Amino acid sequence: MDFDLPEETRMLQGTVRKFVEKELFPLETSLPDRPNSHELPADVKAILMEKVRALGLWAMEAPEEIGGGGLGLLDHCIVTEEAYRCTAGRSLWSSLFFPVLNTLGTPEQKEKYLIPGIKGEFHGASAFSEPNAAGDLAGIQTSAEKVDGGWKLNGTKCWISHAKSAKFVLVLTRLKGTSRHEGMTWFIVDAGTDGFSVGREQRMIHGQSTYELFLNDCVVTESQLLGEPGQGWGAGESALYRGRVMISARAIGIAQRCYEMMIDYAKIRHTFGKPLSSRQAIQWMIADSATDLHASRLMVYEAAWRAQQGQEVRTQMAMIKAFTSEMAGRVVDRAVQIHGAAGLSDETILERCYRDVRPMRIYEGSSEAMRSVIARNELQSGRNR
Repeated sequence: MDFDLPEETRMLQGTVRKFVEKELFPLETSLPDRPNSHELPADVKAILMEKVRALGLWAMEAPEEIGGGGLGLLDHCIVTEEAYRCTAGRSLWSSLFFPVLNTLGTPEQKEKYLIPGIKGEFHGASAFSEPNAAGDLAGIQTSAEKVDGGWKLNGTKCWISHAKSAKFVLVLTRLKGTSRHEGMTWFIVDAGTDGFSVGREQRMIHGQSTYELFLNDCVVTESQLLGEPGQGWGAGESALYRGRVMISARAIGIAQRCYEMMIDYAKIRHTFGKPLSSRQAIQWMIADSATDLHASRLMVYEAAWRAQQGQEVRTQMAMIKAFTSEMAGRVVDRAVQIHGAAGLSDETILERCYRDVRPMRIYEGSSEAMRSVIARNELQSGRNR
């Protein structure tokens, strides 16, 4: 068994690390709005986006034949991990590529929506969650009913990122009269379509804005149907799996930066005539954090590699989502504790990171939901590990 990353992946890792440290780290202290320092001014972002494009990492997960970087899941994890070591510029690494649109879309739909989005001409959004089905994808109630000239959609979506400025939204619905996994169907809804509206802003703990979406007798043409009726479950589930491994990579990146900070601070901060690093309590925090990070990387890299080989990784994806999201919370909390009052202030990035990692235990499947998935799959398989 070879646990080393491939040479090409290590080269990619080094390239992204240098870019982040040279171009993005300085922005953490120079941006005017420290609490939301992950958001870049438009002029700064435009310059950096061109540099990311030059590295070949814009739309890195999209296939090369449609203008993307064509990275595999493992390489995507590595880039994401390095990018999330910095609190600034994280949006540079996402083109809002939608795998479900690439998988189910017709050539005409890809030409109209997918390729311009990859080029950065505009962006879309995807709408899974609902007020009574935020953690239960199969429990959505937004309905789709066949009518003359197309389909009529009714329902409410919530916690939808990028919805306010999106040119289109991929909406997951269910055929009227179906339940759970049956009948789930995707539609492309253009902004401004009659019966479709963006509701109130729902600001999150980490500063990102999400929105409610309303579909009230919203009629779309047959050309807006994505894939076949009833084909939505498999594609939607696959998108969630990819989202879970990406959250895990983000968690590792944030935790790694905070881990580095706790070590540096423990060496220079003295109390009662001795450095913090000489205190056993501090040493144990560092040791536990090092162990957490090592275990997380092994789990995430293995799951990503197995997914690339086409292996079944549903259980592993649930494992890494629960473990890494909780791991990041532990590591960041230790870093804050070691820094004391400085860790609570905006004089370091730790309070920013503290807010960034807390939602990870909830979105893309809560820790509790992930444990249910793991237990159910293990009980059904009858395996003993």
